[in-house]
Amino acid sequence: MKRLRNIGIYYTVFGFLLMISFIFTNLWRISIIGIVLLLIYFLLKTVYKKNRIETKLTKQQLRLWDFSLVILPFIYVLLASWYVWRPYKQTIILPKNYEGVVAIQYDRPNGQKEKWTGGFLGIGASRIIEVDTTGIAKTQFKFHNNAIPFLGAKQTYRNKGGLKIYYENDLKGEINKASDFKWENNINEKYVYFTGFDYYPLMIFVITKPKIYHNYFMNKGEKNILQEKYNKNPYKNYPPDKHELNQKYMKYYKLDSQYKELTK
Repeated sequence: MKRLRNIGIYYTVFGFLLMISFIFTNLWRISIIGIVLLLIYFLLKTVYKKNRIETKLTKQQLRLWDFSLVILPFIYVLLASWYVWRPYKQTIILPKNYEGVVAIQYDRPNGQKEKWTGGFLGIGASRIIEVDTTGIAKTQFKFHNNAIPFLGAKQTYRNKGGLKIYYENDLKGEINKASDFKWENNINEKYVYFTGFDYYPLMIFVITKPKIYHNYFMNKGEKNILQEKYNKNPYKNYPPDKHELNQKYMKYYKLDSQYKELTK
């Protein structure tokens, strides 16, 4: 009986610690197991007056059982975290020397058929998306967010970990992603700058050189105006992203509203 009570307390406390953590908050539901075990314990103890649960297991088997129950919550956290936070592997191929805005539209019936590269027996393969000279690509791929609905767990950040971007004539030389810390010192080299749209159903990024960055993006003054509008009325406006397209290229953002209209 003490074993049942202790395991119940352990799972309940474990779930509570997950709840108050900053990283694994949504995994608290494992505490439900602990609460159920404690209810069973009190039911057996008070209603059925049980002081002992008879078992044919040996002491060594019981120790193994205890060990399994102790490490199970850790395995649960590791597996759930791996599944939710695993990279969404994509390989995007651009026309030779392409420079400018790239917009990928997902889940389009009239888009490119699904193609894959790499992997082993279908595991770890990367989705292939080809972009033409317009910079806009439609694909039949759905952008899965690796969510676990029952646990309420899903990726809360923009998943760029598995994204590889190449030119069609150089499939070994990945185009470098711009650093958030502005480490890109070569002003003549092309970098990938991600906008706020880098998730399903639309991904927008820009391939450009640092020296002409402001040909595509808002300057500090323009972003301040956008921020002020948001501060005054956050329900009708939005805060500027780190890399916010300027008025000339803001038409690309409308691709998202067009998608929503088509899928109503």
